[in-house]
Amino acid sequence: MIGVPARLSRPPRRAWRGAADARRKAPTGVALAAAVALAGSVLSGCTSKAASAPVSLPSPRAGEVTFYLSLPASAAALSDAAANVATAGTSDYRRFSPLAAAADQFGASDAQINSIAKSVDSLGLRFAADPTRLFSRVTGSVQQWQSALGAPLTVQAATASNPFITYTLPAQTPGALHPAGAAILLPTAEVYSPTAEGRHPPAGNGPASVNGPADAASSTAAPQPWPSNDGTPFTAGCSSPPLQQGQAYTEQQVQTAYGVDTLRAHASGTPLITILDLGGGWLSSDLQLAGRCFGYTPPPVDQTQGDGVATAIANADPETSLDLQTAAAVAPGARVQLVQSAASGSGILDGFSRAIGGPSGLPDVISLSYGGCAIAENTATPAFTAVVDSVLAMTALTGVSSFVAAGDSGSTSCGTTVSGTTLSYPAVSPFVTAVGGTRLTLGPGNTRVSETVWNDSAYGESAAGGGALSRREARPSYQAKANPQDHRAVPDVSALADIVPGWPVILDSTVQPVGGTSGSTPFTAAATALVDASERAAGRPRIGLANGWFYPAAERPGAFYDVVTGDNDLADVGCCQASTGYDLASGLGVPNWATLPAALPPPG
Repeated sequence: MIGVPARLSRPPRRAWRGAADARRKAPTGVALAAAVALAGSVLSGCTSKAASAPVSLPSPRAGEVTFYLSLPASAAALSDAAANVATAGTSDYRRFSPLAAAADQFGASDAQINSIAKSVDSLGLRFAADPTRLFSRVTGSVQQWQSALGAPLTVQAATASNPFITYTLPAQTPGALHPAGAAILLPTAEVYSPTAEGRHPPAGNGPASVNGPADAASSTAAPQPWPSNDGTPFTAGCSSPPLQQGQAYTEQQVQTAYGVDTLRAHASGTPLITILDLGGGWLSSDLQLAGRCFGYTPPPVDQTQGDGVATAIANADPETSLDLQTAAAVAPGARVQLVQSAASGSGILDGFSRAIGGPSGLPDVISLSYGGCAIAENTATPAFTAVVDSVLAMTALTGVSSFVAAGDSGSTSCGTTVSGTTLSYPAVSPFVTAVGGTRLTLGPGNTRVSETVWNDSAYGESAAGGGALSRREARPSYQAKANPQDHRAVPDVSALADIVPGWPVILDSTVQPVGGTSGSTPFTAAATALVDASERAAGRPRIGLANGWFYPAAERPGAFYDVVTGDNDLADVGCCQASTGYDLASGLGVPNWATLPAALPPPG
């Protein structure tokens, strides 16, 4: 994930620290969510089998604020069903359910939805149950909300560095917003304001560090000089100082080292890759230039606007640009969908909902390079994370693989203000594949010379791959053999994330190296999409949650590159060190895409 670019002038917008700062990266588990939209469109999308129930996926409209309500659901049964289809060797493995069927079985009933809708309608607000039937959107203009609440929404203006208007509900809300079986989620909303956004200048040729909480401890020793790219670079149509000086790997180098060339040569079908974008823009010209630079034809990008972002974000953002360019380089023949939602916790809920419930159909994979402090597992109201986890479980139950960046703050995602190890959410969810980071050294022919856990503290950057043991999430069944502890361990897998030599990203027509699990995540997701599309093309079921494949496959020699050196400890908390086999610093290691597909377990 990209958080704090050291050499990018625009301040970050996505680094959650707590409920008081719920505007920036991912939720800490507070209890109320909202989003606002500025530009108009009409209701569209899925309708349930019962026409009387107001189930739809509304497009954002001009001048409207949307708050989210949870709906009654069979969360435990849904989790069990999602776990069953993701567990190799069971009769249910890779036997997935259509979204509508899963929603009918585990979500709110028509009677429950209609009852809650009637309560909301009494306030003069518009109600729409999500196609998952796990939560609903309650929408109205600012004036309608003030009338319904009997008090105005609190407003924080947008700025050039953070072009999102923030709206906050009053402490007391009408009883009609608390109908039986429903709960309000997250008290704030953000809406993109095109007139407020400023454009950052090109970042220049220096390496861009991509994360590390401001309060994380850093070494007082003089930093070592950055390593360089000692592989065999290949570029098709560009030249820049970062490439000439060995500050970045080219896309082809990484793909060769990890076996993607072999994977792609044997792949079939057309993958659908969905990238979730929380508050970042991108430029088509940058994507086209990346294709010319690294020798591929970029796929077209089908962009969907989410709650709070009815107008496409104009500013080129390193996060979104890296996600799109990395995925496109791995799978240039794919269909790519970008879901652009608000830069807040509600954007996660909205993004996954639109990814699986939108008109494009179910994607092969979903890639999310955002997240934040998961101390919410212990200290915050769990209502929000419970609903998000249910949506993630339903995503897995439909056969979609979700990949989430494990974070760039090592084993202390919450910084040093919280004792001990802390993780990033939603990477800690058992229904996603959490992707960590490594430092990769290449030799002639782009062969792997060595690979260690990503930790750039020795080079003066407080940045490392996320990984530790969860404080709350129980150990999922797929980790039973790999993880002796009784809680969820993160990450699941890893890949290149070091800053120099790092991933190349073209931002405002300038090539620059960046690091972070925002590079390893879309890379791993796109490679998985190639395998998933091949399975579909062969008439076999989807892969579903990739952890059900990765963990048993890791028992086969050669399926993963085991990372046995390095640690991700940035704050001297004693965790976490790489070792043989699964570990809390690199997970199972790095997938070897030349051999891993052969280790995919057959359906139950």
